Amino acid sequence: MTAAHAEIIFCDLDGTIVDSHPGIYRCLRIALPEIGLGHLTDEQIRAILGPPLHYSLKEVHGKTDEDVDRFVVKYRSVYFGGGEYEFEVFPGMETLLRDIAASDRTLVLATAKPIESATRVLAKAGLLECFDAVSGSELDLQRQGKADVIAHGLELVGARPGTSAVMIGDRKEDILGAQAHGFVSIGAQWGYGDDDELTNAHADFVVDDVEGLRRVLGL
Repeated sequence: MTAAHAEIIFCDLDGTIVDSHPGIYRCLRIALPEIGLGHLTDEQIRAILGPPLHYSLKEVHGKTDEDVDRFVVKYRSVYFGGGEYEFEVFPGMETLLRDIAASDRTLVLATAKPIESATRVLAKAGLLECFDAVSGSELDLQRQGKADVIAHGLELVGARPGTSAVMIGDRKEDILGAQAHGFVSIGAQWGYGDDDELTNAHADFVVDDVEGLRRVLGL
């Protein structure tokens, strides 16, 4: 099975559909000092974008569950207060998503972002109508792993066993999530991953721009 024949297309949000770095970065800079991480460099903050936040804070920076809870409260107070709307849709993505929506394929958002926030972002971008389902995490930080997010998306659209699918994303978590389900993975090189991250994760395809993505999808 190739990406061009996938029945379901899963697509990540931050770093794939939208460049949300400005809003997320600003809110992280406000919230990180709350748990003693105000000294992080831009590169270290960039590494936080993509993996579940609780993983980055606990496994990479050694923070406790209590630290994470305190950080989340502070971060959400500024992010949900307007930061989530500080984004731009990557060039070409709006047209691509509308073309997918007009096809006979099922389009599902698969993000580590809370579903409520992801839905607001898509609505603000005028793209919510393109999606058959929005799968993401819950506000209690449950279901942040991409494999679990994809599984939830499959449930939302009532996918039958053996359904073919492809996952598009800019970080290794997207690629590994696709691999966990045996789906084709497409790495978006314009996102927030390091130069070799997608290749090292063994993405089936790595595309440099939306036109390349369009070709791989057979659109």
